[in-house]
Amino acid sequence: MERRHDRDFLDSQALREIVEGTAAETGEGFFDALVKHLAGALGTKCAWVTEWLADERRLRAISFWAGDDYVEGFEYAIADTPCAPVIENRRLFVVPDCVVQLYPQDALLEPLGAVSYMGVPLFDMDGQTMGHLAILDDAPLVENESVSAIFNIFAGRAAAELRRLRRDRSLRERERQLSALFDGAMDAIVELDAELRVANLNAAARRVFGANASSDPAIDHLFTDESRGKLAYLAGELQRQPDGQQSLWIPDGIAGIGPGGEEFPAEATLSRYSVAGRAFYSLILRNVRDRVAAEQRIHTLVGETAYLRAEIEALRGFEDIVGDSASLRGVLADVEKIASTDTTVLITGETGTGKELVARAIHRRSERADRPMIAVNCAAISANLQESEFFGHEKGAFTGALQRREGRFQLADGGTIFLDELGEMSLDLQAKLLRVLQEGEFEPVGSSRTVRVDVRVVAATNRDLEQLVKDGSFRADLMYRLNVFPIHLPPLRERGDDVVLLGEMFARNLAKRQGRTVAPLTERCKSRLRGYEWPGNIRELQNVIERAFITSLDGRSLNLDRALPAMSQPAPAVGSPAEDAARILTAAELKDLERASIERALTAADGRVSGSGGAAELLGINPNTLASRMKSLGIAKRMYRGS
Repeated sequence: MERRHDRDFLDSQALREIVEGTAAETGEGFFDALVKHLAGALGTKCAWVTEWLADERRLRAISFWAGDDYVEGFEYAIADTPCAPVIENRRLFVVPDCVVQLYPQDALLEPLGAVSYMGVPLFDMDGQTMGHLAILDDAPLVENESVSAIFNIFAGRAAAELRRLRRDRSLRERERQLSALFDGAMDAIVELDAELRVANLNAAARRVFGANASSDPAIDHLFTDESRGKLAYLAGELQRQPDGQQSLWIPDGIAGIGPGGEEFPAEATLSRYSVAGRAFYSLILRNVRDRVAAEQRIHTLVGETAYLRAEIEALRGFEDIVGDSASLRGVLADVEKIASTDTTVLITGETGTGKELVARAIHRRSERADRPMIAVNCAAISANLQESEFFGHEKGAFTGALQRREGRFQLADGGTIFLDELGEMSLDLQAKLLRVLQEGEFEPVGSSRTVRVDVRVVAATNRDLEQLVKDGSFRADLMYRLNVFPIHLPPLRERGDDVVLLGEMFARNLAKRQGRTVAPLTERCKSRLRGYEWPGNIRELQNVIERAFITSLDGRSLNLDRALPAMSQPAPAVGSPAEDAARILTAAELKDLERASIERALTAADGRVSGSGGAAELLGINPNTLASRMKSLGIAKRMYRGS
C-alpha cells in the first residue's frame, strides 16, 4: 500500500477520500467508514476509534480496521501500551519507529507487525476524555504537520459523532423513563392523534379495555357511539381554544366498552397538545371512587409527559455549540463553572446568538439534568394569561378555566425553568416572580393554598435591563435578584472564524437532509461570511446558508451572491476563473441564469418536474424546492407535467 505521509497530503486525493467516505454516514456506520478510509488515506495497516471506560481503565473499540477487514469486540487495558500516554496526558502521542521495543509488554503489537503508532484523545464538551483515535503501521511513520493536522481534524469529527451517540443513548433512556411514567399511572390513559385514532395506551388502559385494547387504531371498540360523538365534539372545541386552555373535564363522563362488551361509566379529562407541529389528545379515564386522590397525580403526569415529549423532540434536532473563538470559549468556561450549582443565571446578548442553547447546556450539566427543563417565552404569552401560565389556576378561577391546571413552575419542580425574553414580563408578574426566587413559593390563580417548588431559574434577554429599570418597566430588585451570575453571549460578528465553522455545519446538515452533497466553502465564500455584520446573528446565518443552498447554480456550491444581503464587499480573494466570472454577475443576471438552467432541464425532461429522469433529478434538487423556484421565477407550472 502506498505510503502517503508527505507534506502534500492535504492537497492530495487522500483528504477528499476521507471526507467523501464519511460524509453520508452517522452512528456506528460513521466510525466504520472513518477508520477504513483513514487507514487507506494514510497508507497504514490499522486504524481504530475507541470509547474510554475510566472505571476499568480500559478502551473498547467502537470500530477497528486491521489490514483488510474489521476486528469485532476489541477491548484492552491501557497499562503498558502506547495508548496510555494518549489517555493519561490528554494529547497527541506519536511513536515513529520501534514501538514493539518501546512497549514489549503489549502482547498485541508483535502479532500485528507493529512498527509505528499515533493516537489522539477525544473530548466531550466538558473537556472529559471519551476515548481516542489511533493508527498503527508495519513501517516507520514520518511525522509532519500534514499528517498531524489531518489526524486532528478527523479526531474532532469522531469526537462530535461520539458525543451525538452518547446524547442518543441519553434520549433513549429518557424515553424509557417517560414510558415507565406513562405505564405506571394507576388510571387509564388513551393517547389519540389528530384524527382521534389510538396512538398509545398505558398499562391501566389495556387492563380496563381488555381484549378491546387491540392494535386497531379505531376507537369504535373502546367507546359507545354516543361517547365517540362527544369526544369528537370536545376535540373540536379544544382546537379552537387558545394555547394554555386546551384541557377540559368531562363532567357527565363517557361510556367505555369493557372486555366482555359491557359498558362502563367513567369520568374523564381530555387535553390537547402539540409535539413537533402535530396535534395529540390525552384522554384520562378516572375511577370515580379514587378520583379525588388520583386527579392531581395523573394531571401532573400528563403535563410533564407533554413537556418531556417536546423536550425530546427539541434535543433530537439539537447540535452541539459550534465555535472556537476566544469569546465563545470564555462563555463555555463560565457554563462549566456555574452548571453544577443552583445559582440563578442571567444570559444576555443580541437576538439570535443562541441563548437557549446555552441555557440547555447549563441544565444538561447540572445535577437536575434528569428532571425537565421547562422553557417559557415571556413575549409569546399574552399579559392576561402570564400568571396562569407561570403559576397555574384553579377550576373556575376565570372565564374559560374549565379545570384545575398546573403552571410552568410546578411542572419544572426539581428541574430548571428557562425564562426567555424576560424584559417582556408584566410588572405584576415580576413581583410574583421575585417571591418565587426569594421564598420558593406561590399561590395559583384563584387559590389560597401555597405551593412550594424547588426550581433553578435561568433567564435571558436581548434588552438592556438597567435601561428598563430607569424607564420604570422593570423592577430593580428583580434585576438584582436575577443578575447573580451574568453570562453575555458575543454577537456573531465578534466571533471571528466561528461564522465559517457554523456556515459549513449548516450547509452539511442541509445537504444531508436533502440527500445531496455540498462543496467545501471557497476562500471567497469564507471572506464574504467574515465580512458581513450579521445583525440577526446565528439565526440569520442559518437562513442565509439555506437560501444559498436552495439557489445553488450547480446543486453543490453555495450561492452567496444571491443569498447575502447587499453589503460592502471584502477585498477580493484570488480564486478560480469561474469564481472571477461570478464576481461580475449582477443579481438580475444570476436570476436569468437560474431561470435558463431550470428551463433547459425541463426541456430535457420533456416537461416532467419530478420522478425518474425529471428536471429535479437532472438538477440534483428536491422536486418541492424546484417547484418553489419555478413559482418565484415566474416559470408557468401549467406548461409542465408532475412526474
